[in-house]
Amino acid sequence: MSSDKPHGQIASEEVLNKKMDLCLSNTIVKTGIGFSAGVVLSVLFLRRRAWPVWLGTGFGMGAGYTDCERSFNPVSVPGVRILPADTANVSAPPTRFSLLQQRVGELFGQAHEQASDAVDNTKDLRTAAHERFAELSQSGKEQIEKRFSDLQDTTQKFADKIVETGKDLTSSNGGNNSSGSGEANNKVRVV
Repeated sequence: MSSDKPHGQIASEEVLNKKMDLCLSNTIVKTGIGFSAGVVLSVLFLRRRAWPVWLGTGFGMGAGYTDCERSFNPVSVPGVRILPADTANVSAPPTRFSLLQQRVGELFGQAHEQASDAVDNTKDLRTAAHERFAELSQSGKEQIEKRFSDLQDTTQKFADKIVETGKDLTSSNGGNNSSGSGEANNKVRVV
């Protein structure tokens, strides 16, 4: 019987058999996954009750049934139209949904461009702020170092003056006063 058909065509029985095999295997797999998920849920969380197993099995069977229905009746899928063979090459006028979808795509593209521009501007501002912060921190560091060195110089000058004053006092009073009580009053304490 297969020799009667031209090369490249498949008999409708074979197409039906393939769809049925796919439908059954898909339903069995999804039911098994639902059953497994129900068992795991029941054992781990629900103190080994039976209803999660039945619920998971039902969800798996329902998903398998829905896939079978879509396979055998593609018109039940939202948005699918079956066109006659003679109008296959003629394009239909755009629907409101397709126009809306096109407009949303354009707006999304514009929003994406604006967002990328904003990110670029933010990067530029961040770089400029980082450079300005580096400049300010460098100038602040230089000012602090200058003030610190000035403070060290002033402290050193005061220390030198105190030492000179102490030397002057000891040298001027060293020959005049030979008693021990006079020397104790003339000593300079450096703190």
